[in-house]
This record gives sequence, C-alpha cells and structure tokens, in this order.
Amino acid sequence: MSPSPQPITTADFDQHFHSLIELSSESLGGSVIAVSDQWFAPAESLLKPHPPLDLRGQFGPNGALYDGWESRRHNPSHDWVIIQLGVPSGTIVGFDIDTTLFNGNEAPACSVYGLDRLSPAPDSPDDPQWRELLPVVFLGPSARHLFKIPETEKGYRYLKLHMIPDGGIARFRVYGNPIPVFPEGRFDLASVLLGARVVVTSDQHYGVGSNLILPGRGPKSMDGGWETKRSRKPGHCDFVVIKLATQGFLDYAEIDTNYFIGNFPQMVDLYATVSDQIVPDPQSKWTEILAKSKLGPHQQQYFQLSNSHDKFTHVRMTIYPDGGVKRVRLFGRRIGTSEGNTELPIPNPSTQEANERIPTSVPMKKSSEILRRLPILPLSRAGFGPYGSVIEAHLDLRASPPDIRSKVVNFGTATKFDHVARLETTTHDSPAPAPNLCTFSCQPWEPELASSGRFEWRLKGLERHQFSSQTFIPLATHTRTAEQAEQDQFNSQTEGEYLIVVALDNNGKPNLDSLRAFLGTKSQGISYFKNIWHAPLIAINNRMDFTCLIYETGDPKIDCELVEIHDVVCELDKTK
Repeated sequence: MSPSPQPITTADFDQHFHSLIELSSESLGGSVIAVSDQWFAPAESLLKPHPPLDLRGQFGPNGALYDGWESRRHNPSHDWVIIQLGVPSGTIVGFDIDTTLFNGNEAPACSVYGLDRLSPAPDSPDDPQWRELLPVVFLGPSARHLFKIPETEKGYRYLKLHMIPDGGIARFRVYGNPIPVFPEGRFDLASVLLGARVVVTSDQHYGVGSNLILPGRGPKSMDGGWETKRSRKPGHCDFVVIKLATQGFLDYAEIDTNYFIGNFPQMVDLYATVSDQIVPDPQSKWTEILAKSKLGPHQQQYFQLSNSHDKFTHVRMTIYPDGGVKRVRLFGRRIGTSEGNTELPIPNPSTQEANERIPTSVPMKKSSEILRRLPILPLSRAGFGPYGSVIEAHLDLRASPPDIRSKVVNFGTATKFDHVARLETTTHDSPAPAPNLCTFSCQPWEPELASSGRFEWRLKGLERHQFSSQTFIPLATHTRTAEQAEQDQFNSQTEGEYLIVVALDNNGKPNLDSLRAFLGTKSQGISYFKNIWHAPLIAINNRMDFTCLIYETGDPKIDCELVEIHDVVCELDKTK
C-alpha cells in the first residue's frame, strides 16, 4: 500500500515542485495510449502544457465543450486513462490534478498507478504489474489539487489515472526526475530528457524558461519558448540558469530563435560554473564560454564554446536587452567517458577586440601525442559572423536579418535584399586589383571513420587574401553514380554539403586558437572578409561547382598566401 500523500497548496508549488520536471507533458513527448471513455472531451487534453481554456458557452455534437478529459455519466466503478511519460523512465515525486472550469461535472475522486517495466506497453488497465502510487484522494470543483509522495525507488514509464467514478479533469501533471541513459560521445548536456533543468529565470512574462530545454524546435509560433517583457531601462538584460544533466565539458551551443522574428534578442553570451547545489551560490565564480554575440531572427545558430577543457555543472545564458528564444542546446562530453579531456581549448572570439586578447598560437605537439580537434558546426550567420557573411535565402522573408535592407522591385514581382555580404578590396601599390568572377569545381574529399564513431578530415593548410574578400556561391552538385555511392564510407544526409575551415589573423599568421569548422549546404553561399585565413572549400560526397568573386592583382605572392597546417582534425558526429 502506498504511503499517505502530502497535500500541497498552490502557493507552495514552487517550494516543492519547481526543481522537478513535468514528466507527463506532451511537450516532452507524453501521450495517451488507452482510455476507457472520452465522450465529452478527449483525454489527450490532460497533457497540454498551457492552462485550461475557458470554453463556456460553446457546444459540440456531444454537448458543452471543455478543455480537458470528460467521460459519460453513471459509471458504476471508474473511468481510466493510460499515459506514456515523455521520458524512457523517471522517478515520481508528485501530481497536479486540475479540475479548473469543471464545476458540477468534476471527478469527485481519483487514484494513480504506475508500471515500472519499459516494454511491452500495457494493453490493459488490469495488468497485474500496476502498482499504486497515489491512493484514492478527493477532488473539488474548478481547482488545482497538488499531492506530494515520497520519491519512488523505481523508475516508471507508464501511469494509469483512475477517475472515480466519472466526470471531468482538465489537466494531469506528473512531476519527478528522469532516469538518464547517457549516450556515448558528444550529446546535449542541457536535454531535459536526461535530467537538465532551468533553475533560475530573471523574467518569463510571455514564455517560461523551462521551455528552452524541451525536445524538438517547438510549435510553429512564438508559443512554447522563453520570452521576456520589453525593457525600457538602459543596460537591461535577462538571463536563465540551466543545471546540466551531468557535469561535463562543453564544446558548442545551439541557440534557436524559431518563430521569434520581431522580438528576438540582439545579443547573447554564455557563462558556466561548477556547483553541487541545484541553484548555484550567489558567490559562485562564472567563466565565460561564449563572448557576447549577435543573434538573428527565426533560425538555429551555432557557436563553438571556449574553455572546453574545463568541467561545468551550470550554464547562465544572458540575452541583451530582452526578447524570445525557443530552444538552447549545449553539446559536450560527460566526465569519465573514454574520450576524457584530451582536446585543446579553443576560445571563441566573436569580435575583433576579443581576438586581440587571444594569445598567439603555440606550436602543437606531434600527431602521435596530441591532435587539435574541431567540431564541425552547421553553418549559421551568427556563428560565422567574425569571419565573413553567410548568403542564404529565407522561406519566410520576414526572417531575413534586420540589418539587411530590402525593397520590392521589378514591378512588384521580386524583393531585393541589399548588401548581403561585405565585398572588400585594398589598393596595393602595384599592380592595382581588379575583380575576377570565376568558377571553382571542387572534387569530393572522403572522410575517415574514427573509432569514436565520428567522421574526420585532416587539415592540410590555410590560405588568406590579405587585400580582398572572397565570395563563393554554389552553382551545382554532381550526383555520384550508384556504384560510387555504394562505396562511400560517409553517407551524407543531404546532397551538396561542403566543409569550411577559418581562422582569424594574428600578426600575419593564422591564430589557431580561433580555428572554426562549419558545414555549409548547397543553398548557402559564403563571403570571407579580407585577411581571413581559410582552408580550400572541401566538397563532401559529391563534386560541387561554385562561382567566386575576388579582387586580384595578378601577382600570386600578393593575391594568395599559403601556410601548411598539421595535426588539426575536423570531426563530424556520425548522426550530425
């Protein structure tokens, strides 16, 4: 028999449940897999993340409409619903059984049972393995009913809610802790499915901070993200603190402003710390892992993080001055894995001023001793910003960067976007530079499959054009024959991908601490700023043709400078 539950007042919700995760929410992947009766209102509404909607005065073919689960009258015993939680397994701590707006037709009582096996899924409410978690408790009309139980020793995948005898319940929220199963290699340490949680939020006027670490990219709207109110005070900023699923080393971040178009933050930075508390002590030392960087509207943006050799438990994301972010991912490696901490730290300068603070690269050890490893990130305007411009089209024209001016032209048949890339040239003493519009046909490079399960490319060298920018626009991708594709070790998810490797300049030499690697697609062009060191474009799987614009003098010593680079490996997770 389960112990007596502890009733909790709604005023004390944060005290008891704030640090827990709502395991049943459909936002997390929770779902209804069986129900006894849902004549008046569907059981799937129990798991919706938003508060119950007031539908008074609205009627459907079966009667008055309610935002919740409502069964027919006169059940002689009880109605039931079986729910699959959004995590593979989780311990249970409490329940929020909400009868809001059900008044006169609310369920008088309920109880909850759990099934601790992962498979097969239960196909009957009478399965002998169901275990009582919440004994029969009485409910009242139009109110939230909170109950806390001692945290279960076992993890549960399935719950069964008994509604005694019938009636309506608006929401059923189950709180607890996921039992993580950590992947090998690099993964998202901020995943709520692994136990990460948002523990501090400065403001959540329009959207709660805990949405940031939910799976997927969220609804096709501004709903389901974190959004703060508008600030009017100079120097204002908002922030959240994320407790990672486990202590680990952080390599790169994804910050997604999906559907935040007119209200995305202007800038963002990330700091990290180590703490054995759920909420770090105010005196904790925070380390910068991402300098203040620009964000754009309605897109996934990727940033390589600095101090990847340090282990952290918490990350603080600050947005300037305010706005909305849909999702945050923090990819890294768990402490104690076979990879350990063998990679060199790679700071992330996001401005020229930040670059000036980076020391000149030190000579690297022989490849037999150590390799400098670069994670290959999806190409995004924000992450590539210190090195040049990304030239790409947007399906939603409102999502184009606000600093790019646009206007309707051609008698209303087209929209023109001006100055999508910065074309630069510096006049040399002699001879004078002239524009060269040329084409490149890039042969595919075959990656190596490493023992870690990642694909690797060994960098051979870098080049720079000290006096000119260089712009590449994909023209065509040449599909490989069936025989060639069958022999490919690397199976690209899409045709037409190419590798971009860049570094900032430091006194005429590439600053290897600023090395970055990106994966571009055939729908993206790039334009390097002048004096940016870069590797030749590396087509993946298929030959790719590009058109290129560069200013050249005709003197190869002036136009292009080459250096050999050894012991640098670019690596791509097999799943990308």
